[in-house]
Amino acid sequence: MRIRLLLLNLLLIPAVQAQGVMQPLTIQGIQQQDPVAVRARAMGGAFAASGGGSPEVMLLNPAGLTSISRPALSVAGAWQSRNWAETQHWNPNRYYAGISLYFSDPATYRSDALSVPDWSHAQDTFYPAFAGGVFPFSIGNRTVTVGIAWRLVADLSDYDRNDNVLDPYIGQFRPVPVDRPNPGEEIEVVWSSFERQREGAIRALSPVVALQILPRVHLGLRFSYWKGSSDDIQHHSSRGQFLLREDAHDYSFTTLDGSIRWNGSSDYSGWTAAGGLHWETDVLGLGVLYQLPIRLTRSVSYDGIHVDLDGRSSNHTVEEEEEITLPFRFTAGAAFRPAANLMLTVDYFIHHYEELEVQALAGNGLFRQGALTDPGSLSDARLDWGTIRGVRLGLEWELREHWFIRAGFRQDPQPFLIEGFGLLGQTARGNAFSAGLGLPIGPVTFDLTYDVQRLLYQDRWESNVDYNRIRKNSLFFGATYRF
Repeated sequence: MRIRLLLLNLLLIPAVQAQGVMQPLTIQGIQQQDPVAVRARAMGGAFAASGGGSPEVMLLNPAGLTSISRPALSVAGAWQSRNWAETQHWNPNRYYAGISLYFSDPATYRSDALSVPDWSHAQDTFYPAFAGGVFPFSIGNRTVTVGIAWRLVADLSDYDRNDNVLDPYIGQFRPVPVDRPNPGEEIEVVWSSFERQREGAIRALSPVVALQILPRVHLGLRFSYWKGSSDDIQHHSSRGQFLLREDAHDYSFTTLDGSIRWNGSSDYSGWTAAGGLHWETDVLGLGVLYQLPIRLTRSVSYDGIHVDLDGRSSNHTVEEEEEITLPFRFTAGAAFRPAANLMLTVDYFIHHYEELEVQALAGNGLFRQGALTDPGSLSDARLDWGTIRGVRLGLEWELREHWFIRAGFRQDPQPFLIEGFGLLGQTARGNAFSAGLGLPIGPVTFDLTYDVQRLLYQDRWESNVDYNRIRKNSLFFGATYRF
């Protein structure tokens, strides 16, 4: 009976004290909103004040559209190779030495063949990213530019895995240490494995207008309808149960079998708007962009297969809908031209993801009743995200008329908090480097950018350290025709 109760607990919504890398699949990936603008990505993504002669400016600061003097059409695409990997290193825990050794040396201490805790996962994607056009005209002595774009908003790719999930997590020291057994008592620790994966994207249809409000000051507005979907997979398997006793080396272990696997999709839709200002002289330009908070409706449709201890399987279907409010995004930047053929750019950005809000709208209630493992409803499992901020730096050198070499660097912070001992409140932070070319061939200008992103961080506890790394190599390419 005790084993059956433990399995039931495993299949309930994951408890808050479980090791944090077993976060259920909710809206992970929605924060990946780097604009796929080929020129700007080559310059480190610094765009607030750079302006430019391509319709892709609509992706960036719409106020920069007033720098376009002729009608133009532009298209862009991207190829990305992404790799997630984790290495687990176990250290003997002086309070739970026996169980620590169980994980640290499988040849000596494990009694059964277990999967290797170190893993990697690769995903390659090719997709169209942008298509748009602009048309400038004059009203009196004012310049007005209108445009429309179909564009990639967010790459929803996500992957995570952990073959050694413990609940409660015995290596946890902060924020609250896990209690140790008193004489005659036992602590039950459930051991399981977890895997989640998401593939998909959100795109937007965006009408844009920009106008000159003062001789050197320009205003731009962008309205966007977001629409997208993702394919979601989540797998949770029970592996065993430990009973820990007062003696650090005294424990017992029982194998558990059973699993639940969810397959399905998430659909997203919503409206938002952004406003930008751009001021420039021959030497210096300044720009700001404010994207309003966006309310997205996320509809979830999942099918689940539950296998119990006796090998019997049952099918479940879940339909849910929730409203996601993403906080505002703010960017300010400057562009400096020390020479006629050289431009240097810098941006500062801040996103308050800790203000993210989710409200359940409808559903069959299976998750909120606690009957099954939650496959992705934030009404039961809120993401632990924080504020991200950073800088982007870029350079553009004009070798000859309309022949450009570009390079850039940007900080690539992530909103999720690093977990474990001594790291409370810190978000994961990575860096990215980029380089690119701009080449004219007749009336068409071709742009090419290569971008490398690296994110390395550690989840650190008393008993183990998880070394996590995410690497992404991207190739962006675009073409602009000016009439």
